[in-house]
Amino acid sequence: MNTLKRGMVAAATLAIFAGSAMAQLHAGDILLYAQSNRIVTGQVNVDTALPEPGVRVFQADFGESPNFTNDPGMDSDEGVFPPASAVGFTIRRALRKWDGLDFDAIPDERIQVKLGNLGPILTPLNDTPVVGFSLAANSFGKFHHHWGYTLLSPASSGIYLLELELWSSAGIQTSEPYWLVFNQNDSQADQDAAFAWVGDNHLGGGCGAGFNPAGFVNGDDYDAFASVFDIADPAADINHDGFVNGDDYDMFASAFDAGC
Repeated sequence: MNTLKRGMVAAATLAIFAGSAMAQLHAGDILLYAQSNRIVTGQVNVDTALPEPGVRVFQADFGESPNFTNDPGMDSDEGVFPPASAVGFTIRRALRKWDGLDFDAIPDERIQVKLGNLGPILTPLNDTPVVGFSLAANSFGKFHHHWGYTLLSPASSGIYLLELELWSSAGIQTSEPYWLVFNQNDSQADQDAAFAWVGDNHLGGGCGAGFNPAGFVNGDDYDAFASVFDIADPAADINHDGFVNGDDYDMFASAFDAGC
């Protein structure tokens, strides 16, 4: 299986050890964690079959019914969220469409997000965030829900990019942005190329501490980041949320400590 499909492994339930407890986490879903009092997204690693936090780009395919999918869902271990607390989403930007080079184009299409009588929530026409609905964790603090995504008319073939974030009613900090790369009747090769572009351009190629072109992480990277962070230069916005603040500093410091 192509490693670019890490976010969309075959839908099946895996028995996975999480800490000391056995949890039923659903392969193919976006796995949710709480780290340092912040929601963190992840996945089941297709090579190890183990949960892997920190993944923020996922592939999805319309077509369960025309122009529709309810995958990937959201899933967490028990105890991640306070029982009966709510987790909701915000659509951060207008829907984008892949032109073979980038995701600059805002298409005529919009995506509708809905679950039962919740919604519909529509992607905005511009990059003004839209707050969506929320759903509750169960009495054991596990969150497992699938809401539906529908590509609205004209629903033409192509690769679409949806940027979201997750928030909690329980005082857990909002997640960093994450992205769904939807395929509407296009080739897997195009979707893989678009998926790789998102990783390279929104996640910095996967190394948040590589802040100069030397090819390795050292004190020069730290100095380069500090110099732009001190003047709130947009180059220091390494989590791409539109602001330069302590979240960027913490993200950089964590990556630096890890050597990436």
